[in-house]
Amino acid sequence: MAAFTITPVEVGIMRCRHTAEFSHEDVRALARFLEDYRGKLLVDLRETTGEQCARNLKQFRPMMPTTAVFGAELDPEIFNISESYYTHDVKYFASEEEALAWLRNQE
Repeated sequence: MAAFTITPVEVGIMRCRHTAEFSHEDVRALARFLEDYRGKLLVDLRETTGEQCARNLKQFRPMMPTTAVFGAELDPEIFNISESYYTHDVKYFASEEEALAWLRNQE
């Protein structure tokens, strides 16, 4: 069973729900998805803890499209990387409603 699921939220926004510890296969599968995906991403961490996914979020950060993260307590510093025209905004929100509102206003 995969440690995450990808489902549509609305046109242009996909939800990535983290549900378990990432295996090496999960890391590769998510990396392939992020390489190909061109929309916005809503990362739902309600079924996990910030400790479980902080390392993976930091690893995937350079590959992420415009992304809103919610659902687990995280140190927002994990999303800081050196500025590059290749990177997109990734922000942490306290609720799904806030995260979706922000994503809908991004171009």
